[in-house]
Amino acid sequence: MLRSRPRFSLVENGKPVQLSDDMFLEVGLDKHKLKSLLTDAGLRAAKHLGLKNNPITIEPKGVRAAGFAGLIRLTPSLELEVAPKFLGLDDQDSIWREDFFFLCTLSKYGRFLATDKLSASSGAPRDLATLVARSIISMYEAQKRRPLRSYRKALETGFFIEGDPDPVDIVFPSPEGFEQEVIRFDRRNVWNAEIVTAAKDLLPEVREPVVASFLMRLIEDLSPQGSVSTRSKPIPSRQRAWKPLHDLAQDVIRGLGVNYKQGQSAAPGYLVTTWRVWEDLITVALRLGFGNSSVQSQASFVLGEKTSAASGKTSDILVFPDFVIQNQKNGRRFLVDAKYKGHIEKGKLRIVESDIYEALAFAKASFCNLIVLIYPARPDEPKRPLGKCETFQTLSINDVTIVGVQVEIRNISKPGGIKEFASKMYDYLSSFDL
Repeated sequence: MLRSRPRFSLVENGKPVQLSDDMFLEVGLDKHKLKSLLTDAGLRAAKHLGLKNNPITIEPKGVRAAGFAGLIRLTPSLELEVAPKFLGLDDQDSIWREDFFFLCTLSKYGRFLATDKLSASSGAPRDLATLVARSIISMYEAQKRRPLRSYRKALETGFFIEGDPDPVDIVFPSPEGFEQEVIRFDRRNVWNAEIVTAAKDLLPEVREPVVASFLMRLIEDLSPQGSVSTRSKPIPSRQRAWKPLHDLAQDVIRGLGVNYKQGQSAAPGYLVTTWRVWEDLITVALRLGFGNSSVQSQASFVLGEKTSAASGKTSDILVFPDFVIQNQKNGRRFLVDAKYKGHIEKGKLRIVESDIYEALAFAKASFCNLIVLIYPARPDEPKRPLGKCETFQTLSINDVTIVGVQVEIRNISKPGGIKEFASKMYDYLSSFDL
């Protein structure tokens, strides 16, 4: 489907989309060229995300995308967007883009506790560049009272002695004064330079005047800066509050799908591995609901032993459930596993056998008799309240109970969305009789 800027839209793991003749005419490309661009975009996505195979396939029925979501610039005027399967595409209500970027910032840049910088409303922007710019602005506004400063050496000329001038210069000064080496503690450093560069890269792409004006103000606040180094230094621990903004700025500089240059495939666009985003969301929600001390992530448990026939050495068989939830009141435990795919088969909701076997292994190794498998709700069904948990299958195997649940995620970028999502998940999980 094409929009104001031609955009080819797919849904992750969705039905193939045909490349129609009208599309070729509108974008000014022939079929072979467009197919070549899509194939190249898939290779860039695979390289960026560490995937073994090209996640974009061209079949007789059309084009499909699997295992990732995001936006890639195919040409200076043509974009490919892939919506995650748990959000889908909705031509009448494009809030899914805000939900998607909110989840990406939540996952990659540690934006939990929902500072509500992205709000879902009828007047909200729908393009990636504006959403990224808004996020950069909000992060900067939150930190600017504690400037990102560092010490630096500088050669300066003047008649006030502030540093170490050459004795000869003192006797025979130039018309401008003494040349001296001084140490400054200010905002001129490599990190602010990258933030300013990212803002300048975004500025031509931002379509909302208010956001553009805030970007210009940010650039003025932090200027002047030197050039961006090819080898960036990590932000000092004392300034770690600036790290999310700096990380996002670095992604913008690397490409982020907003400053495409013809013939340069290094900029992959804004891409994420969707199952990782889903797992990070569940992590944040559980920690908000139950508290950090009650949630243990990726704990290892011994399931059994294995012996090598060649060496005779014995080693443990370890399993790693996503989360162990500890009830602080009664000391009882249960397991939660974030599942991204495998619960929809021929239109029916069910827990597939591989997930059952894995859950049984987790339960046996950890001595927990309850394990909850959490899947994203299907976007092709009517929208439910955010965070609503629906049990679609319960299995009882000996003394182990396996519960399959799907959770509504759409509209999570609204004000207070993540807190609402976490609260409803907590209420649902707390309802089990342990």
